[in-house]
Amino acid sequence: MKNEKSRPVQPSLPGLQMEEEIEGVVERIVFTNEATPFTVFSFKPLRKNSRITAVANVEAPLVGQQLRLRGHWTTHKRFGQQFQVTGLCIEAPSSAEGIERFLASGVVDGIGPALAKRIVQKFGKKTLTVIEQTPHRLGEVAGIGKKTIEKITASYAAQSELRDIMLWLETHRISGTYAARIFKKYGSFSIDTLENHPYQLASEVEGIGFVIADSIAMSLGIAADDRSRIAAGIDFALQKIAQQGHCCIPEAALEKQASDLLKVEQASVRKVLQDLLQDKQLAVEYVGSETLIYPPYLYRAEIKAARKLLYLQKYADPIAMEADPTTLVARWEQIAGIRLADKQKEALEDVLQYGVFVLTGGPGTGKTTVVRGMIDLLHLQGLTVLLGAPTGRAAKRLAEATG
Repeated sequence: MKNEKSRPVQPSLPGLQMEEEIEGVVERIVFTNEATPFTVFSFKPLRKNSRITAVANVEAPLVGQQLRLRGHWTTHKRFGQQFQVTGLCIEAPSSAEGIERFLASGVVDGIGPALAKRIVQKFGKKTLTVIEQTPHRLGEVAGIGKKTIEKITASYAAQSELRDIMLWLETHRISGTYAARIFKKYGSFSIDTLENHPYQLASEVEGIGFVIADSIAMSLGIAADDRSRIAAGIDFALQKIAQQGHCCIPEAALEKQASDLLKVEQASVRKVLQDLLQDKQLAVEYVGSETLIYPPYLYRAEIKAARKLLYLQKYADPIAMEADPTTLVARWEQIAGIRLADKQKEALEDVLQYGVFVLTGGPGTGKTTVVRGMIDLLHLQGLTVLLGAPTGRAAKRLAEATG
């Protein structure tokens, strides 16, 4: 792991915050959230006798790691001045003290604080060169056997590979903060995947979507109408559709959306889409003359949901009613002082007759009134009603609507 010279930062465009680079050592992890990921850590610049708070959308670095950070200064209302990291690269520490702290941090398997001290006492500033180029010499240090040398060598090689991935990304104007996730997925094949299969990252690495994968591919000179790009673009278009609440989309509409997104001819999209359907990489349903395209995971989810609804309908106990549904709904209208539309009446009657009932409708179609009526009618039949919602916001809305 050789030290890299700091590269000049590209000048910021007007209206954007000026970026700068800071080289230093991670002193303490203040906060980390692996799910996001998001990390706040205390960072000591090498050329200043001070400490800064760095904020980065990465998995937590290790205490003692020497990093080169790129980013800009921000001011948090509560926590004050912070350095917002937009890119980082692992650096090899150059001083004996820095090397010892680096090794003692646990970044290299097989080396703890005591052993790190003995290794650095033996090799000094040449320690990392020894580990990288002549690892057998570690046997000269008391307490290090053959198995420990193998463990240290393998772990240090992984650190070197991670640094190489960071440098590769930064060279291609992509934030090095994605390096850890890429290495976690592909290991020693990371660079090969980046150079030869960049669009795989969009579907296989969390946090790297089509836009970033496309940026990598464009930096490699991959053509706009390349099959792998169009296939990834179709998948991205389906993701955007799913985010709008849809499980599927008509074939023609998908072709147009992907064509507009990728800025390629619709005929090119159509050809790749047909290949994906033939290879069963996408799911399809035919409704009349219309062909509906699904992402496979949503197709499976929709099928399972339908099967579950049919199962519940088959085995749900019927309600013992004192009168027929039409009479009960009319009586509720009088009690509530509400005149229902025909579809609303039909919905409430169905609620009393079927074990499973699905209510849909756009804004202003009277769903809230039906839900209130549904709860009142079930209570009147002596039933206990439990309400549930998939999100906090939906739960709040349901509570407001029903009391």
